[in-house]
Amino acid sequence: MIRSFLNLDVYKESFQLSLEAEELLKSYPASEKFLLVDQMKRSSRGIPALIAEGYARRESLKDFQKYLRECVGEANEMMNHLLLSKHKGYIKKTGYAEELIERYNRLGKKLTNLKNNWQNFK
Repeated sequence: MIRSFLNLDVYKESFQLSLEAEELLKSYPASEKFLLVDQMKRSSRGIPALIAEGYARRESLKDFQKYLRECVGEANEMMNHLLLSKHKGYIKKTGYAEELIERYNRLGKKLTNLKNNWQNFK
């Protein structure tokens, strides 16, 4: 039973991913602090925050869907930033960039499914 945004799997997954991203970003070079690091923090933090805010406005399906669309955009942005990070050599652990990219990709698909089928979750 969904009683709060806290019960949504997409919220739980996005929150966990944001924590992992924050930890990863600690190892990025100082030269990226106000560029890539800032963008990645905003994108990764934005997804769970938008889910929470959108859930509060779920009485209007159109509004809730708008927030979920924005979440998908943020997930795609994170995939791009992670790919850039991999190519710049910022992610040292073998396979970790690919793992995070795939997890954000799956999250985007789940968010799209929720957006398209919210009436089934009420």
